Amino acid sequence: MFLDTPPPTEKRLGLTDTFNFSCHNRLSCFNSCCRNKHLPLTPYDILRIRKALSLHSDDFLERYTLYRLDPKSGFPVLSIKMGDEEGVCPFVGPDGCTVYNDRPTACRLYPLGRSSGISRGGTAREEFFYLLDTPGCEGVKEKKVQTVEVWRDDQGLVPYIEMNDKMLGLLFHPNSDGSKHLDLRQQQKVMVACYNIDLFREFVLKTGFAEQYKIGKETIKEVMENDTALLTMGFSYLDQSLFS
Repeated sequence: MFLDTPPPTEKRLGLTDTFNFSCHNRLSCFNSCCRNKHLPLTPYDILRIRKALSLHSDDFLERYTLYRLDPKSGFPVLSIKMGDEEGVCPFVGPDGCTVYNDRPTACRLYPLGRSSGISRGGTAREEFFYLLDTPGCEGVKEKKVQTVEVWRDDQGLVPYIEMNDKMLGLLFHPNSDGSKHLDLRQQQKVMVACYNIDLFREFVLKTGFAEQYKIGKETIKEVMENDTALLTMGFSYLDQSLFS
């Protein structure tokens, strides 16, 4: 989610640029990229995997995630808790990813990375892709040529990108103070609204949330039944409660 050092301009890729890559179980490195990694999880990643595993958010967060704070913003950043002594992803089996249909954004992007932000004017989204440094990856030596756009669409990235970019308004909010981190109470709000969708649903349903934020019955019904709509509401809630 956060890049310490953006790649140089000459290494950035647009949607029509091409790269070589193919991954399959005949490669000697198959599954080896799924270990000893810092693999970030976006709120939408967690929403999808937790639902696929039929787990309550509390259980998923406890079993499968690590927590840290982004040093620049103080925003909570979650990543997958790698398992055993070899640091293997807990969702990898002998035949590959066991949550493949709901795999995280970073896994769908690989071997690409993506950067997205708000322009200096604050009105437009800036986006670019780039090839990751992938030592030992045989897939980048394959002859299959991909365009970034086709890869994005084939890997089912569009809904992930749409949801992940909804957080940009929080990360680059015009009222945020870049020199001041989120305090503990603000961090807790982010954890609930972004990462613990089940707890946030209880908060919306069992408190005066709807009255305070003037939310109609139809909207409340929708978010009670639709996790994606509820997460979108969480982003709007944080926009108002963190920076107003």
